[in-house]
Amino acid sequence: MKRFKLRIILLLFIFFISSGLGCKGTDKEVKDFKPVTLEYWGVWDTKEQLSSIIEGFQASHPAIKIKYRNFNYDEYEMELLEAWADDRGPDLFLIPVTWLREYEHRLEPIPRSVKIPTKEVVGTIKKETITVMKEYGTISLRDLKNRFVETVFEDVVINGQIYGLPYYLDSLVTFYNEDILTMAGVPEPIRDFHDLIDQAPKLTKVDTEGNILQGAIALGAADNIPRFFDILFNIMMLNGVTLEPFYLDEEGMEKFVQTLGFYMDFTKPGKASYSWDKDLPNAFEQFINGKLAYFFGYSYHADELRKRGVQFDWNVVNFPQTRGSEGTKYYANYWVNVVAKKSKNTDIAWSFIDATASQKIVEGYLKDNNKPTALKSLIEKQLDDDDVYIFTSQVLTADNWYKGYDIATAEKYTADLINDILNGEINLGPESLDLLNVFVQRINNTYHK
Repeated sequence: MKRFKLRIILLLFIFFISSGLGCKGTDKEVKDFKPVTLEYWGVWDTKEQLSSIIEGFQASHPAIKIKYRNFNYDEYEMELLEAWADDRGPDLFLIPVTWLREYEHRLEPIPRSVKIPTKEVVGTIKKETITVMKEYGTISLRDLKNRFVETVFEDVVINGQIYGLPYYLDSLVTFYNEDILTMAGVPEPIRDFHDLIDQAPKLTKVDTEGNILQGAIALGAADNIPRFFDILFNIMMLNGVTLEPFYLDEEGMEKFVQTLGFYMDFTKPGKASYSWDKDLPNAFEQFINGKLAYFFGYSYHADELRKRGVQFDWNVVNFPQTRGSEGTKYYANYWVNVVAKKSKNTDIAWSFIDATASQKIVEGYLKDNNKPTALKSLIEKQLDDDDVYIFTSQVLTADNWYKGYDIATAEKYTADLINDILNGEINLGPESLDLLNVFVQRINNTYHK
């Protein structure tokens, strides 16, 4: 009889444990944990565009809420600085990868592991969902190198620590107006810069006074060409100009002057490549209005073209390369998720970034928003997607050369140089070598804190 009673007690104990009734409130860390709301700031993505990212994370972490807010780009940096001054900044936020070193002192690198509340289903007979505190290992340097394309590792690792992770990776491509090419008798879009020089006279139209009515491409200026800096230095990379660091020996300076001269020739009447003017409207608007055959831009320009409903057929091809060169070189431009050092929830913020930058969650975001992947594992799949395959085909050899501390100043110095050449204050002859060396030194100065 006693044995029978013992068996009954044992069976009841097993039932009690396996049903989950004995699991609630046993972990003090969970019991004391209060729901957290993370402030997440960005610019280009709307709340709707990030919904799959946020919902994907919150599904398994219901005790963590993500409150996303996006800002106008021109006001964004000031909003961040003012918020930090008042101790009310975001926990995590998005920045261009070229800002990363400038903001390093304000950022918290990813820890080796994070401990966060996670939803789990327990019990065998009676299923129950509870919240438990779990510790997760985060992405390591080896994982980063294996999962992401090469430039990500080179960009986000500072002094052996990971400071940010991207959801996508964009690079410069060539947009073209199919109607303009057809009317000019050009059967195929450009593949390299030799093709561009050959096609420019056929695609450029001027009036009797030499004013450009229709251009082949927007090159040779700064103020009216979106991302002129990226375009110029993509051409520099193609021509073998050493950019990291930007110190030029005699041969390097010669290549630099030749490349800069090639770029400027597109604004010189009488040159075969003449197709642009510093006084024309914004190049992207010219392309939208059917007055520009080619435009160098990013995937967000494709989104804008779809949104604007342009009245002509357009398409994209790879950014032109140097004829006969080995391999390809493309210019990367993308944003990364980072965590504010002042955040009171750095572990939780990093757990969100680490989890959502993985293929499981980010794939839906990329598909919904026509974004090219930064993950090697998704490249093959995206190459079958007509909307992004050109962009994706470039990610393995895309590079972001600027890794200094003040990209805004570097861009300003470059714009000033181009404008001085356009205004005749600097020429590219030997007599201007000292001024060009000053420019190089100014760029190098932005590599120091």
